[in-house]
Amino acid sequence: MRDATASGVGAIVLNGIDATAVESTAVRIANRNAVSLLLAPVSLEPTRLIVAVSEALAGDATSALARIDAARRLLASAETRTHDRRAAILLAASDALGAPVAARQPAHGEPAAPVLVDGSVDTFIAAEVPDEARGSWVVAARAVTTLTADAYARVIADERRTELAPLADRGRLLGELLLAPDSERVQLVSHARTVGLPVDGWHQVLRFELSSSLDSGATVSADQVDAISVAMLHAVRAEIDAKWHSTRIGGEPLLVHSVDADPGPSAARTALAAATTALTAARKRFPGIVVRCGIGAVHRQAEGLRTSATDAKAALAVTRQARPQRDVVAIDALGLNRMLVEWYASDNTRASVDDLLAPLVDLGPAAAEEAIRTLQAYLDHQNSPARAAEVLRVHRQTVHYRLNKITRQLGVDLADPEQRLALQLACRAWLMR
Repeated sequence: MRDATASGVGAIVLNGIDATAVESTAVRIANRNAVSLLLAPVSLEPTRLIVAVSEALAGDATSALARIDAARRLLASAETRTHDRRAAILLAASDALGAPVAARQPAHGEPAAPVLVDGSVDTFIAAEVPDEARGSWVVAARAVTTLTADAYARVIADERRTELAPLADRGRLLGELLLAPDSERVQLVSHARTVGLPVDGWHQVLRFELSSSLDSGATVSADQVDAISVAMLHAVRAEIDAKWHSTRIGGEPLLVHSVDADPGPSAARTALAAATTALTAARKRFPGIVVRCGIGAVHRQAEGLRTSATDAKAALAVTRQARPQRDVVAIDALGLNRMLVEWYASDNTRASVDDLLAPLVDLGPAAAEEAIRTLQAYLDHQNSPARAAEVLRVHRQTVHYRLNKITRQLGVDLADPEQRLALQLACRAWLMR
């Protein structure tokens, strides 16, 4: 052992010797001189032993490192290409590994790495395992697929930014159209026509509210709003159609669907599908974010764009007040009267409704809903207990009994037209929750 360490060897293999047979003095000498002491309990032929040690110390590691280094160089070159960069990246990885590398779901046992774009898995980079693959190839393949996945993700992100750049300009223009005073709108409309926005067509607006899942009143950072806006727009354009644009008012993202021809009854289905897709994309991007959506009706021309945005804002207010809370509310889908929704969107209005109906609400959820529905049915049918009974599917005397109790609790006179109107609006607004 002393002679071996004095000659400068890096390791000594004790062939056919069990660990218990090694002298402690020999171990101390090896440790003191930083020499690796390797044991081969089963005696090997010297030639085979030399080959195995050589592959372990040089061959496998050298091969793996060479493949990884080649992949780095080839991938860097592929990323700088001006076209078809995805194919170039996969070809570079395949050349480095000497086996096909593709963007696909990996088979069992294949080296693979996820392609993460904006925090979500877009696809996987998988390497096909050749029949003659050895341990060094597998080690190299794991590293190369990870490098390839990173390069592939960067290319996808660049492509999306390039694709969405013109849309971002249009989105800013839409935001200006929604907020600009009348004196500036003519020039903005002209500019919108120039950049290809169908501003004279039909528009439908989806407005979103973002908040923390831990505190519904907590604000979401500007960076998060930007990331969510991009994720929602990309998902809706990919899964619904390409006629959607994104803009923002304050901290609330908006998606705007603008088309040249009247979409007709299909607009409601399209808007609901887009809202669902957008909410899914937002929650996937930031799982801790609460997202709600208000859907406006379809309106024409630049003024109609504003009207649809107002619709969406009012519908969004209903999502906050609904009990239980709802993720999506559409003006048309629920048959809501637009004026009533806008009226109820006011904080002062909601407070007035709560004050007016407080004696009934204090009865408890079930009793309050029964009383308010009874009162609404009576008022909606021209103060007819008989017709209210038909709608409620109860006996006429039951309606009389309930109304007497309701008027005593509220302290109102149902013969007074102003009180009737106030109660009718309050009942409808309360039941929209």
